[in-house]
Amino acid sequence: MNIFSILIADSSETSRKKLCELLTMKGYKLFQATDGAGAIRISRSIFPDLVIMDVNLWGIQAYEAGRIIEEDRLSTVLFVTNYASKGFYEKLQNMNVYAYIMKPIQQEQLYQTVEFTIRNAQKISSLEKKVASLEHSLESRKKIDRAKGILMEKLSISENEAYKILRKESMDQCISMDKMAEKIIKDNK
Repeated sequence: MNIFSILIADSSETSRKKLCELLTMKGYKLFQATDGAGAIRISRSIFPDLVIMDVNLWGIQAYEAGRIIEEDRLSTVLFVTNYASKGFYEKLQNMNVYAYIMKPIQQEQLYQTVEFTIRNAQKISSLEKKVASLEHSLESRKKIDRAKGILMEKLSISENEAYKILRKESMDQCISMDKMAEKIIKDNK
């Protein structure tokens, strides 16, 4: 079992202690913050797997702190609230994982929601990395195709021959083919 790190951000010491007691029983590594700025600061230093944040946090508004934590890719935020209003749902829609915990906190609900949130955040992160990799591959492919077109036109050669030249030049210069393609494109301008 992975030991996940969780930051509990709550201005109420009683609520923080209760959450800590419940989550300690499950073996999570816990950190605490009493206000929004502290939650951001701690998140920037430890990159927790999850931030559990009370919506009535002191200092920076909880939603703003949560937005900063998620936009800076420090963690995923799970809100704790007494009342789920329409405004709360609207703000929640902008978060990575559409989940929250209602007070009074029920032990099993807490465990299930925390596990659900951490697992889904991991899946989202994995998918984002795959998308970024695919986008990079597509961009590289476009550069290589463009460079091949330039070589084909300049040297009156086939696509296969242009590819061989591009590959040979990239190996001779010890750079990737997309970097070589960039050089050819740049030199052609």
